[in-house]
Amino acid sequence: MERVVGTVVRGLRCPIINKGDNIEEIVVDSVLKAAEVEKLTINDRDIVTITESIVARAQDNYATVDHIAKDVQSKFGDDTIGVIFPILSRNRFAICLRGIAKGAAKKIVLMLAIHLMKSAITLSILTHLMKRASTLGRTF
Repeated sequence: MERVVGTVVRGLRCPIINKGDNIEEIVVDSVLKAAEVEKLTINDRDIVTITESIVARAQDNYATVDHIAKDVQSKFGDDTIGVIFPILSRNRFAICLRGIAKGAAKKIVLMLAIHLMKSAITLSILTHLMKRASTLGRTF
């Protein structure tokens, strides 16, 4: 039999994960419900993965904007802060940059690769951040 379909990936909607939640139970229940509703077959050797953020949230092991701001302030004080070629993955960069902006004394230098400047998401994040930074008395 010729194989004509490669790897298939499906994202599943799960409940919001909170500190202390049993993620094993939530994931199993979510996969089984999706299989039933969408009429999917779960086969031997199928792989189920979850993001690291789900585990961190269940373990209450993540940094908030305030945590990042406090850390930046304690390490850099009144110095100008440079953020050079950050990885703009999903929402993490926005959260980190908000924390840096909140903890920075006055000025942040942000250097992006030229191809990233074309991204609508990047431009949206930067526009929002610059507006927010100006209300905090920060400059970019």
